[in-house]
Amino acid sequence: MPELLASKDFAAHLNTTFKVETPVALELTLAEVTDRSNAQLEQFSVLFTGPASPWVRQGTYTLLHPEMRELDLFLVPLGPRDGRMVYEAVFARLIPPSA
Repeated sequence: MPELLASKDFAAHLNTTFKVETPVALELTLAEVTDRSNAQLEQFSVLFTGPASPWVRQGTYTLLHPEMRELDLFLVPLGPRDGRMVYEAVFARLIPPSA
């Protein structure tokens, strides 16, 4: 995987499973990728869904995926939706001006 992940990297893996092994074993499904980038700022978010219980608190977790390998993401639980817990990871970085 590239050092800096982009929304397209995640979009290629929608509806696939990412595993969290600690502090509890969870399987999260990549449910949504939303790109809100503009000319100056690359910004996007990804939503994962997992079991309603157990769930993990806000924090950085290592997610394992067969193709994306290991990803350390800061996940924020947004709350339950349709019987599943929803987690969000947000990415934002400035786009350097063209020379």
